[in-house]
Amino acid sequence: MKFPLMVLFLGLATLTLAQSKETSAVPAGVPAGAVAIEGHTWRWVDKAGKAWLFRSTPFGMMRSEEPKQEVAKRPAGVPVEAMPVSDGVWRWIDPQQKVWLFQETPAGLMKSEEPKGAAANVGPTGQKVADARPDATLELITAKEMGDSIQFSRPGPFGKYSWVKKKTQLDRDETIVWDRTRAKSPAAKKD
Repeated sequence: MKFPLMVLFLGLATLTLAQSKETSAVPAGVPAGAVAIEGHTWRWVDKAGKAWLFRSTPFGMMRSEEPKQEVAKRPAGVPVEAMPVSDGVWRWIDPQQKVWLFQETPAGLMKSEEPKGAAANVGPTGQKVADARPDATLELITAKEMGDSIQFSRPGPFGKYSWVKKKTQLDRDETIVWDRTRAKSPAAKKD
């Protein structure tokens, strides 16, 4: 019983030692000076400065050129002076002081004039959409009194969205909308 256990332990120790030597040494087919970057992948830069990846596969060593990092480049049609705003969007001011936005779309490059100031943003359906101000979405909500309740409604992506709340159960945003509606109503102006 002792002999088979001893052979088993010796075999495991030899296998572990062989594996540690394989990972620390550069295997055959990989140039000296290559650096291990992953389990069975090495990176090597040749004299011309070109980077190569060497991967150990079941069929032998595979060599491939290291993929170049994608550099965000400006598409044709975007002026050199245009400043990047976000991914695929550039802002440019022409000599007449008009501000233009260039945006990459699946259909190609789109050029549009930047909206002026705090003008209302209009969506593709022609309805007003909220802008980036904190309470801008509240401007889209309308309120209508119905006895001791208030009916609120706002445009949504699939049509008008409405809900009814008791006057005593309004949250902060609904209170703001209700106060704004009362201030605009003709009955409030007569008082």
